[in-house]
Amino acid sequence: MQTSIFLALVHHPVLNRRGEVVTTAITNVDLHDLARSGRTYGIHSVFVVTPVLLQQRMVGQVLGHWTQGEGSSHERRADAMRRVTAVATLQDAMTAIEHQTGRAPVVAVTGAQMHTPNADFAGLRQKLLQTGDIDGRPLLLVFGTGWGMTQEFIDTADLRLPPLLRDPRIVDPEGAYNHLSVRAAVAIALDRLLGESR
Repeated sequence: MQTSIFLALVHHPVLNRRGEVVTTAITNVDLHDLARSGRTYGIHSVFVVTPVLLQQRMVGQVLGHWTQGEGSSHERRADAMRRVTAVATLQDAMTAIEHQTGRAPVVAVTGAQMHTPNADFAGLRQKLLQTGDIDGRPLLLVFGTGWGMTQEFIDTADLRLPPLLRDPRIVDPEGAYNHLSVRAAVAIALDRLLGESR
């Protein structure tokens, strides 16, 4: 049973610390770490979402170095980077997924400020284990940059997963610190959904 799971990192539209809609900058380390996490957990493709053409070109240059240029001699890194592509909008990513799989994806979002979850990681994992998909459709996991995705977008997602929080039964619950890097959040979420159970 094979599951088609995709990942998107959204740089627009996202919020800044004042709650304004902005476009954030793509970072080289995000490209590498999301590619490697995605490859490790069997993600089909990683979409980097930005409408800024210069940033799209930068992604292309980085990917070109690792997949066709001098960096391509590092086979494990090249293998991971081949799964990354830049798109202008999340709808472009969803359209690409539908073209690849023949079905529109189920969109799942999570974030530190997710106040109205309608699903959880354990339940979604169980569904993937039982059927290999979500009602016959592929899954698109979406993460925001900056201070998170806009509420408008969150409200349109099919699944809203809860924030990634520590268990207060195990570690000191004092202080509601929740400010993971997106790279760490993606890795934790992928492991909760797709990691080997031990």
